[in-house]
Parts: sequence; C-alpha cells; structure tokens
Amino acid sequence: MTWNAQIISHTHWDREWYLNSKYTNEWLVPFFDQLFEMFEKEEDYQFVLDGQMAMVDDYFEELKKMGRPLFKYRNKIKKYVSQGRLFIGPYYLQPDWQLLSEESLVRNLLVGYNKATEYGNPMRVGWLLDNFGQISQTAQIHAKAGLEGLYAWRGVEMDPNNVKSEFIWEAPDGTRLPSVYLLNSYRNVMRLAEYSDIMQKRIFDEVEKLKDFTTSSNILMMNGYDQEMVPDDIQPYIKNGGLDSENIKVTQSNPERFLQSVLDESPELATLKGALYSGRFISVFPGVMSARMYLKLQNDRSEKAIAKYAEPLALLDWLHGSDYDSSVFEKAWELLLKNHPHDSICGVSIDDVHSDMEERTRDFHFLVDHQIRKSILNLANRIDTSNLAETNYFVYNPGPFSGSSTVSVDGEDYFIKDIKPFGYTLVEKNEVVNPVVVDGKRISNGKVSVTINDNGTFDVYHEATETTYEGLGVLEEAGDAGDEYNYSYPDKDRLYYSTDSDIQVTVTSATDERAVVELSYVMNVPVGITEDRKERRTELKAMPVRTRITVDADSEVVKVKTDIRNTVKDHIVRALFPTNLKVSHAYAGSAFDVVERPVHIDDYDESMIPENVRKVIVGARESKPNTIFNGREMVDLNDGEKGLAVLSKGLPEYTVYKDRSTVALTLFRSVAWVAYDINTRIGDAGPEIFTPEAQCLREMTFEYAVYPHEKHYDTGRVIRVADTYNNDLMVFATDRHDGHLPTSQSFIEVHDEADVLRVTSIKRSQNGEGIILRVYNASESSAAAIVSLYGQPRNLKKVNLLEQEIEQLEANGNVFDISVGAKAIETYYFELDRKNVSVQKGYADIVEEEEPCDFSSYDYLSLIEPHEIEKEELRAEALKEGLDNPMLRRTALEAQLSAILAKDRYHEKRVRELGYQLNEARVYRRVYDYIKDTLK
Repeated sequence: MTWNAQIISHTHWDREWYLNSKYTNEWLVPFFDQLFEMFEKEEDYQFVLDGQMAMVDDYFEELKKMGRPLFKYRNKIKKYVSQGRLFIGPYYLQPDWQLLSEESLVRNLLVGYNKATEYGNPMRVGWLLDNFGQISQTAQIHAKAGLEGLYAWRGVEMDPNNVKSEFIWEAPDGTRLPSVYLLNSYRNVMRLAEYSDIMQKRIFDEVEKLKDFTTSSNILMMNGYDQEMVPDDIQPYIKNGGLDSENIKVTQSNPERFLQSVLDESPELATLKGALYSGRFISVFPGVMSARMYLKLQNDRSEKAIAKYAEPLALLDWLHGSDYDSSVFEKAWELLLKNHPHDSICGVSIDDVHSDMEERTRDFHFLVDHQIRKSILNLANRIDTSNLAETNYFVYNPGPFSGSSTVSVDGEDYFIKDIKPFGYTLVEKNEVVNPVVVDGKRISNGKVSVTINDNGTFDVYHEATETTYEGLGVLEEAGDAGDEYNYSYPDKDRLYYSTDSDIQVTVTSATDERAVVELSYVMNVPVGITEDRKERRTELKAMPVRTRITVDADSEVVKVKTDIRNTVKDHIVRALFPTNLKVSHAYAGSAFDVVERPVHIDDYDESMIPENVRKVIVGARESKPNTIFNGREMVDLNDGEKGLAVLSKGLPEYTVYKDRSTVALTLFRSVAWVAYDINTRIGDAGPEIFTPEAQCLREMTFEYAVYPHEKHYDTGRVIRVADTYNNDLMVFATDRHDGHLPTSQSFIEVHDEADVLRVTSIKRSQNGEGIILRVYNASESSAAAIVSLYGQPRNLKKVNLLEQEIEQLEANGNVFDISVGAKAIETYYFELDRKNVSVQKGYADIVEEEEPCDFSSYDYLSLIEPHEIEKEELRAEALKEGLDNPMLRRTALEAQLSAILAKDRYHEKRVRELGYQLNEARVYRRVYDYIKDTLK
C-alpha cells in the first residue's frame, strides 16, 4: 500500500492566555507579513487560519495603528482565499463549547461565516482543535451551518484496542458528520523545515505510528502549533516528490481535501454519539467549569441581556416604527464573543487577561443596557395608560410562552396569573387561589411545603408525589490544591459544612403572593493550603454567607439566592441536594439538549491501553474518569415516577456523590496558578504562572433552585421550568399618557402542549427584513406546536443557522404549524408588516429590586503576600541559567514572567518581551521533546 502523508500547515492562535490580547495582537502583523511572503514564494503553499476570523479583525486593527493601507492587505487575503490556498472561517473565535449559551454558539458561526464571505468561501469543516470537551449537539450545529465534516481532539474516547483516526459523529437528532480524530494532537509534525536534516525521518516515523489507526491510505500530519508565527517552509522539500519513498507519498494538503480523500475510499467508520468528554487519552480539564466562577456568572448575565432582552425588544421597537441600529448589536456580539475563547471563558489565563474580560463586559453592557432602556422607553410610551394610575407597572416576558408568576414592585408583591407571551402585561392585584402560608419556619402554597431547619438546611414536601426531600442546601467547603485547569484534593483535608455554623433565621417577607426567609451565618474555614500544597493550614477565618429562600404562590420551584464574601484561599464550595432516590443516571442541561449521564463510572484500566496507542497520545490526561460535568441551567435525578431537579443561573458545574443520590452544585473554586503539578492530572497543562486573582477574593451571588416533580424529565416540565426560571420577567414603570397600544399584548406565542420546546432566539433577521424564531426540542419524541403572531406573516420559511432558506412554509392567517423532531434544532424566518405607532412623551424606567448585603466587617486575606512575591523572585533567579538551555528555557521564562506579574505588572514592555520569548521557548521545547522521543 502507498500511504498518503498529507501535511496541513496551520497556527493555533490563542488570542489571550499567558499574555493578554493587546500584546499577542501585535504579533499578527509579522505573522501575516511572513505568511504573504510564503504564498508569493511558493505558489502551491496552503495554510489554515485556525478556523477563526477574529485573527483577521485583530490584524487590521493593528494595521490601522501602523497607518498601513488596509485595502492592500484585504486584497491579499481575498487573492489567496480565492486561489484555495488560505483557509478562513468558519468561526469568529475558538470558543469553549460547553460554557456558552445556544445563541452564543450560533452567533460565533454566523459572525464568522459573514466575515469570511467578505474574502471568499469559508472553510467547510469544523475545526475543534483545542476546546475542552465536545457537546452532544456538535454535529447538528455544524451541519445546520452548512459544514460537511469535523476535526476534533479533546474528549474523544474509543476502545483502546480499536482506536481509529476517523469516525462518524452522530448528534442526538440523528445528524451524522464524518470526523477526523487528532489522536496525537494538532502539532505532530510541527516545524518540519527547521529540522530539515531529520524532516523525512519524522514524517516516516509518524506514518509508522499512525498507520495502525487510519481507516484509509491517508495519514494526517499537523504542521503547526500555538501562536505559530513563522509558516513552515516545507514546499521546497515536498516538490518533485522530494520526501517520498517507495510506499509513502508526501503532499501539503488542507482540511477539506484530507477529509474528502478519506471518504473517497469509502471506509467503514465507527459511530460515536453525543457528547465527547473523556480525559483518558487527552485532558478535557473539568476544573475549568468552576475556575473564576465570577466570569461565568457575568457571561451568563451578558448572554441573556442581549439574546433575551436587547434583541427582541429592539425588534418590537422596529416593528412599531423605530429605527434599528444593527451596528450596535454587531459591536455588542463581537465584544461578547471576544470573551468566549476557551482560555478566556474557562478562566485559565493570567490575571491581566481576565481583568480585560471584565472591562470588555463593562463595554458590552454600556451598549446593550442602553439599547434595552431605549426600547423599553419607546414601548412604554406607546401604551395607552390614559385611564390608569399616575404610575403604572408592567412586566415584559422574554419568552413566547404564557404563564403565571409573582413579582415584587416597590416592596409590594403581585401575583400575575395571565402573563402575555413575548409581550407585556399590566401589573394588577389578582386573587391568589392558593396563597402562601407562613407558619413559623414552615411555608406552604398548596403545591410544596418548605420547612427551614435550625441547621440552615431546608426540607421540601411535594404534594403531587407525596415525597419529602430533606436536608437540602447545605454548603460544603473543601480544600483545593489544584490549578485553573483541574480541581485537586490536598493529601490531607477536612470538610467544613454550613450546618456547623450558628444560623440566624429571619422571615423577611410573608404575603399571600410570596414568602422569603433569610439565613445569615459565617463559616470558619482554613485560610489556605500549606507551602508544600499537601494539606490545609490550621488557621481559620470567617467567611460570611447570606442565603434567601423564596416560595411563590402557585409554584413548585423553591428559589435560593446565596451571597458569599470569599475571604480565604485554596478551596472549593458546593451546595448539596440529597434526593434519596435510587437512580443510575442524571439528566443535565447542555446547549440545545438534555444529556443523560451515568452517576457512577468505573475507573480506567491503564493496562488496557496498548503500547501503540500510548505512543500517539500526547499531552496531559486526567488520572481518573471525569465525574464533574456540565449542567447548563438544570440537573435532574428521577426514578421514573418522581424526581428532584436542581436549577441554576450561570453555574455550569455539578457532580453526583454520596450514595449516588446527592447533586453537588459547585458555587466556586479558589486557586492560585494557571497550571501546577497536581494529583488529579497526569502531565503538564500550561505555564506555571502565579495568578492570585484566581483565588476569587470578592463578593459573589449565586442563584439556584429546586424543583420536585412527577415522572421522567421527558414530560418536558423540567425543561420548560428551567427555561422559565432562567428568563426573568422584566418590570418597568411608566406614567399616565395617551398611546395606541393596549395595556397588555402578546406579539408571538408558541402553543406547545407537550411543554418540550425551548426558544433560544427571537430577533431581527440578518437581511434586515424579517424575524428569526429559533427553537429546539430537548425531548426524545417529536413535538408539534402552533405559532401565533400579532400580524399575518409573509415569506414564511424554514432556514438553517446561517439564515439560508431550506424550504418554504405556509401560514394560516396569523398562525403557522411547526413540527420539531426529537432533539432537533429548527429556525424559522418570516416577515410582518411594520406599523408606524407614535411614541408619546412620557416617563419610563426599568424597576430593579435592590437587596443590599453588608459584609464590610469581614476582611479578605491579602491578594498577594510579600513572601509569595519573594518566592517567585527566588524561583526566577534559580532558573535564570536555564534561559540559555533549550531544555530549560520555557520553564525559566515562565518563572520570570510569573515573578514580574506578581509584582503588579510593573513594566509592560518587559512582560511583552518575555511573553514572546516564552512562546518561542514553548515551541522549541516541544520540538526537542518530540525529536528526542522519535529518535529513541
């Protein structure tokens, strides 16, 4: 057989990681200069731009600063794309796919596609080189963005005795995409030309190692690495068969060609289904879901602000005659998406990077919050309130589903029993059929009864199933000797629980509509871990906590809001919810899905990994199977007849432990290093750089809830309740004035009797002429629904995620039917006649209830202790001689950079220089290790 060794030249561009983007972006100018020189020098040269268009945007921003003519370089990119030599898109950035909302994932593709088409055709495959685990709906999302295949590395696991480099990836709805498994990373032949004397031997050795795993005659050679700034000059060696042998043909290739070459041979490909989240062959770093939790919470609020409030409200404003400033939303989405690269949103970078993220979030909200208030003002001043009171309150419902709820306005509680879907409703006093009753520490509303225990936990009795869930809500605190990538236990630890605290219980609200109980206490916990990181320190410090438990009329959801001032370091805090249910699986939310996972996973048997597999799996690995998972908005345990769901807002991490029936929801982790040598991971994850702000010494607020229910989650109620819980009603006030709109109105309603559909987007279409409605069905059965509109739709059609037509549909008056298959994502486009409804001059404002919490009497530990700076300086000094040693240079530079950052970023130029050298050292160290291993 002749083996076709296809080399793909690329760079994996971490926009920010061990340096922030204001430094790394400067490297783009010399990178592109050298890339263009390579294209001109070698007419057959091909290169992949890491699947992300932000590199191009950032490049042009740098060119502007330098005063270079932008059109010249735009034309260069267009030229090489049109020649099929430069591969751009399909994304805007390389995000973490687990930690983002459905719409963030879609917009990353949509923005990336639109930007790429300005230069030519986007790359037609997904490029998942380094994201930390793969979500279940990856194949469907990519297919519905017009992509034809996937490349992935982390998370993939196969039978160790039957590992293959290609497979079929099947989404829960049945979508199947051919996929390439980068089983020995995206850098297996990095920098070939720089070591030209052993270039051919490296390629032949790779063929020898990989031929056992390929499904065809084609073998993938990945010629690139992180921040690769000098395109590898391999063409002179490839030309005229210069690297070929009797049974090996070497060519430079690209992702589309390689995948097609495999498929042309019609191999039998194994099928992998759903989420890929195993760290057995390469780490997926489960600790990233709880590192710097404040970033995840901020991002969750930002995603909701734009997709659930700003965009749909601006759409309503536009439909009633106002202008629509699409540039505001384009800028806002780009700002938000720039917080989503995997090293950024995962919280695994230096402190400067994450400070920049918070600044970016502030800029984002400056745009989005202004847009929300502008749209609310116009909406409010179009409503006819001339026959109402001097001040009137309304609720805006961001979802297209009707329902009931309790809201608080100016200290008074209101029960609203007929909330208009995707519209607004006048707040009025309604009779509560089953009022909330407070009897001492017991609260009931006819559906649930909640008992507050003296130790701060609460019990919930569910009327429908006659089941009591006891001891809910206890906080568990444990030591964390890990890093930003992974939680790790100290060798010696002691757990601390909120139940050991002196709890002060206060009923702060007791009306027919709502009861609120406040629990205040302090947990005295260790200040940190010892210098050797093996055990916790004996000194204790007070960490104050305030928790509010809310029970609303006509609701089975018991809401919890916990404020914590984290005063100490090196620990993890979880909220525990024992269910005492006999279960084998948990059901957890994910983007466009609910994923079923076993609650117990057997340990790996390392002896089962054959030697030929060991030779090709490179990089860090998790030492044990992952038991920490992503639970977007919900985690449910049920026995088929009854269950308890734990709902959350922006808290992505959960595990199930303690006799397999306790949901442990992680509130936050505190650590001090980007990467370190830890117990729970085999190998190196990143630079050993001190990051004191990752200790999260700040005040944080966590919102979560419990929902006892009947039957299996597939009835849809858990899905719908989690959605409603996560999309708050917005209360706004306005004065008395004339207007043309009624006091309550729905604009779009989805009648879904099965309660299994969720709506992720109602927005103006990209073409500026219509409306986009995006839904998905998280259940195992197909679902039918009726969409009712306030006007008659025109040009109704089903479209893909890029808003390209799939098929025309018919409406019946102002309604149309939709059918959404099991686990399917569907997007609909339609147009409505715009109305010119005048805006009256009046007052309007958004009403936000403040709940101040005074923790000012509890001080924090110092962010950086003098001995920590001294320690880093001594480490840097001790390793200084290694700067001249290729084997030690990377480690020495990391220590230098860490010492500088620990001294409060004292000199930006020096940080930048060290960062550049660190990148070079990282690459050379990897090459050295590779060559050393290859030549053994």
